[in-house]
Amino acid sequence: SAPCLWTLACHSVGYHRNTMSEYMGLIHGLYEAKEKGFLPGGGSLHSCMTAHGPETEVFEKASTAELKPQRVADGSLAFMFESTYMFKLTKHAMENNIDEDYWLCWQGLKKNFSA
Repeated sequence: SAPCLWTLACHSVGYHRNTMSEYMGLIHGLYEAKEKGFLPGGGSLHSCMTAHGPETEVFEKASTAELKPQRVADGSLAFMFESTYMFKLTKHAMENNIDEDYWLCWQGLKKNFSA
């Protein structure tokens, strides 16, 4: 069986930008940061400096949960490739199986900081 994961970072939910590109795929189970629409066999690409993180409902749930270590991803298997290089998508990837509504999962986020 796959090793279990624990969330341990206090006061952190995981929104970030990277100086590298990330490609993530889900082989089996559920991805805890995007509980809706990220199905086994699917993948997501976040090019360098593209902001990303948990969808709104996951953020709200994590923000109000008791701050203690919690097991995540039980029964799931995912992978991630990170590179300092930009990934070049094929024409097929650019024209097929695109989730045009991917960005909508963050539209309910409230502004929690002031400038």
